Amino acid sequence: MQETIKNRTIFCKDNLDILEGINTETIDLVYLDPPFNKKKVFTAPIGTSAEGASFKDIFTEADLKEEWVQEIREDWPNVYELLNAVKNIEGRSSYNFCYLAYMAIRLIECHRVLKNTGSVYLHCDATMSHYLKLLLDCIFGEKNFKNEIVWCYTGPSNTKRYYPRKHDSLFFYVKNAQDNYIFNTQAIKIPYAKLETGKTGGIFKQAATLHKAGKIPEDWWEENRDNMTPVGRIQTERTGYPTQKPLALLERIIKASSSEGDVVLDPFCGCATTCVAAERLSRRWIGIDVSVKAYELVQERIRNMYEIRQGKLEEGELSKTYFSTTAPTRTDDGANAKDQKYVYIISHPQYEGEYKVGIASDVKSRLSSYQTSDPNRDYKLEYKQLTEHYRALERHIHNQFDSRQEWVRAEMQEIINAMKSYRP
Repeated sequence: MQETIKNRTIFCKDNLDILEGINTETIDLVYLDPPFNKKKVFTAPIGTSAEGASFKDIFTEADLKEEWVQEIREDWPNVYELLNAVKNIEGRSSYNFCYLAYMAIRLIECHRVLKNTGSVYLHCDATMSHYLKLLLDCIFGEKNFKNEIVWCYTGPSNTKRYYPRKHDSLFFYVKNAQDNYIFNTQAIKIPYAKLETGKTGGIFKQAATLHKAGKIPEDWWEENRDNMTPVGRIQTERTGYPTQKPLALLERIIKASSSEGDVVLDPFCGCATTCVAAERLSRRWIGIDVSVKAYELVQERIRNMYEIRQGKLEEGELSKTYFSTTAPTRTDDGANAKDQKYVYIISHPQYEGEYKVGIASDVKSRLSSYQTSDPNRDYKLEYKQLTEHYRALERHIHNQFDSRQEWVRAEMQEIINAMKSYRP
């Protein structure tokens, strides 16, 4: 982990600010349990450990920042097209469009900070799962999708006109399926009984033999079989925090997709279940939440954990848990990436006398995204110019020449000269 972020740090701030300050490819595992777009406010009950914790699960146009959409348009055109499709169908004030834009800019940062051997698990329910699957495909790549894990449970319900909704979904993606990504099968195997059938004397028999080697659990996780009962019914874990998840669920994820000493990140850490599970499994961890209650709860829960294990808390143990309201500063090669971007010129022989003029942080990636839609891969990068005034320069070129959307009609050298001579 970069030196600017200490192990066992809880950041109390908008997670986008923190994510933007984390160095590229330094995180081994990201687990996100974000708001589900339920259009309601969740508040912890009075008298519980989490009393005072509250979060809004409502997304409106007022929560949407134009700079997010601009950055997505410039650097992730496929994500922009997806958001645009939702906006065109439902309107700019659509709850779903606003929520997806909020999630997209954060998932893009999660993708950046993950190591090539890393994984991400996004926890959601049927409210937005189908939209989020498309978003994750755009950012992480459909080929890097591994599982939709269904966590199913029972409980009281007063539904009369539809089936009780008693499951969540977890989308499991890896950063790069071609790389040797971490998946520790031996750490998560469960016992099972193999059925043996045969025929003796005309009578079929069926016997079950318990295999000690166990098996990898299926992509459905059930409260009884997997000891993943909703926390509201587990007194030893219950903090009162709304939407709290069981430790057993997080421990399986962490065991499977990280190793001891790896860095686990939870950008929506809430009552810090991910942090506690990571601590129990000897992983390093970073938690982010807008509420200071997350830090109070992780201290309380880690204290309880050590008291249960050792009878007392080791001296100075909690002094190793850190709290910050200040975003970290990147120290890698991309530390100033947000200050400058390229304005590029891309050509295609089919459009003689016209050129794409746009903005991108990574021109090679942008060119590749155009090539995927062209069987002959005839797009060609003609020129690029790195500048901190990228938006003003792009706008200047489109205003100076005849243009339609990203395409500019002019002699290429004229466009290049106009870019070189531009002064903000």
